[in-house]
Formats: sequence, C-alpha cells, structure tokens
Amino acid sequence: MITSSHTLTNGLQNFIFEVTADGCLIKFVNCFGAITETMEFTIEEGRKQWKLALDCGCKRGYTNPRRPEPSAFDDNRWEAELALAQS
Repeated sequence: MITSSHTLTNGLQNFIFEVTADGCLIKFVNCFGAITETMEFTIEEGRKQWKLALDCGCKRGYTNPRRPEPSAFDDNRWEAELALAQS
C-alpha cells in the first residue's frame, strides 16, 4: 500500500517515488510516458536518491509525455538521405 507518491522531472524524463512503510519504489518514466525501469530502495536510500536528483538539476513536478515526431517514421526521408550520401 502506497502511503505517498512524489514526482521529479529533468524536463525529459520523470521519476516517480512511491513511499510505503517498508521502503521506496522509484519508477523511471521516459519521454513517451512508459515506465522503463523500477528500482526498490529502503526509505533512507530513497531519500538519498531524492536529494541526489535535486542536486543534479531535477525539479519537483511532472513533464507531460511527448508524441514522437511523425517525420521520424517517414521512410522516404531516410531513403532520400541515403541516396544523397551514396552519390
């Protein structure tokens, strides 16, 4: 049972800290909103990770997921660049 949940963001990724009586779960959320990794810590280690993240420039809050740029999936664009590079 989660007793509290806190979020940090570095502008691209989000970090969800879920604190229970037993420990702290940190979930890493990528820029598309998918949880990519979950790590379990004691409460004391979780506090150290929180402080380290703030010291490294993270801010409290959550950054909304971004949609991938449609042109990144445009096959014709890559073919044109490849043809240009081969000539």
